[in-house]
Amino acid sequence: MTAATVGRRPARWKLPRLHGLPWVTWRQHRMAVAGIAVLLGGVSIFMLINGLGMHRAYTNAGLNTCLGTPGCQTAYENFTHNYQTWVQYLPRFLTFLPMLSGVFLGAPLIAREIETGTFRFAWTQGRSRVQWITVKLVLLSIVLCGLALAFSAVFAWWYGPWHLLSGRMRGGEAYENEGLVFAGRTVFAFTLGALLGLLIRRAVPAMAATAAVWVAVVWPSVIYLRPLIMSPIVAPDRPDLNIRQAEVTDSWTQSASGHHLSQNEFNSLTNQARRDNVISPQQLDDWLARHHYTNWISYQPGNRFWHFQVVEASAYLVVSLMLAGATIWWLHRRVS
Repeated sequence: MTAATVGRRPARWKLPRLHGLPWVTWRQHRMAVAGIAVLLGGVSIFMLINGLGMHRAYTNAGLNTCLGTPGCQTAYENFTHNYQTWVQYLPRFLTFLPMLSGVFLGAPLIAREIETGTFRFAWTQGRSRVQWITVKLVLLSIVLCGLALAFSAVFAWWYGPWHLLSGRMRGGEAYENEGLVFAGRTVFAFTLGALLGLLIRRAVPAMAATAAVWVAVVWPSVIYLRPLIMSPIVAPDRPDLNIRQAEVTDSWTQSASGHHLSQNEFNSLTNQARRDNVISPQQLDDWLARHHYTNWISYQPGNRFWHFQVVEASAYLVVSLMLAGATIWWLHRRVS
């Protein structure tokens, strides 16, 4: 063994260092990225704490094995009574979280540079404005997508007990926060904010416009998009039809001739049934069947979840690429 090898210390692993535009991007926007990460992390910690108790109660009640049997009804009612409020309202609040990446990171990305005049310095440092904006858009989109996917994974675990109880296809609930759509909407918000900031050139108005346009695009998709991806299944509403994990989009009562009863017509039928001493919903269904009326529903089954997620997330990705391309083109051709 030589003297040169005796005193040599083992090499320590080091984090890779950023250089050039990636380093500038990190230095400029690390606080905004950290703020989004802290918000998502804080909600994730709450879901982890709340989810531990919910998973424990779900297992202790035996709902993972007894669901669908007569003796499980009491356990099911107790479980839903304790946790239904969180599961009903928290996903609706979380649906708007992707918008924040566009409001607080995308909109000021270029608007603040133009508003303060610092773009004259940023675009004269040996890199073109196209390189400058391309690196920012790519790197920040990747970071935001990673954060959103990690958050969606935590949400999927938290919501796990309800996959069998109520499914994850209902609009405005688990579907919006689990899977790929949450990440697609996050990147869409970011690229939308970047383009609007470039066009408006003022940070605060661009932030407000980003929030308004994002809601105007995303919220109608929550209500109207999925029937365009795949038509709902239409079937008679029978007791043996398991739609617990599906999203029911419509329901109606139909006469033997195929006529869809209006609400007034249905109310007249129920009044007539009450005169025949029909009280419970089951008795009403039996009474309608005896008089040749049938209840029908249209629904999206739970096994379409990933198909819808891939299609909708791909649409957001395509739109995001178009917005990013428009931002690069406009910055290269129009801004001086």
